[in-house]
Amino acid sequence: MKNYKNIFKVFPLPCLLLEPKDGYFFIRDANESYSEVTGKAKEELIGMIIPDVFPENPEQLGNNWKEIHASLNRVLISGKADRIDNLRYDLLIPCLNEYEERYWQVENIPIMDETTGFVNFILYIALDKTLEFHQQRQSLEIQSKLTVVS
Repeated sequence: MKNYKNIFKVFPLPCLLLEPKDGYFFIRDANESYSEVTGKAKEELIGMIIPDVFPENPEQLGNNWKEIHASLNRVLISGKADRIDNLRYDLLIPCLNEYEERYWQVENIPIMDETTGFVNFILYIALDKTLEFHQQRQSLEIQSKLTVVS
């Protein structure tokens, strides 16, 4: 098990290890990349639940933590991985006290108990898709303008 922890620790994408318990998903571990991206120390995150870790950005519409929670529940029920392709989750820039608009692809992967077949943990992996999202949006705007001109 120690080797797996070492891999998790240095994995280049932001990851959380979540434990489902009593209808909640508790953070049991966070890798270094997650801490670097969010600016939250691993020790600060352990024991927290999803709504506390993913608070709503007041400038953003939508309920991120509800979308994440729904995905995690699908993993728990099906025992299969679930992906959110375009999750907006803005990061707070503390020195400016402003949010930076960010978009993510999230993969939630079950870690099963070999004896019972139940999901013991869920590996939450986030891939930053912000640049691609903005490029797609810009491309659509250009196409729209060209259509109007034609």
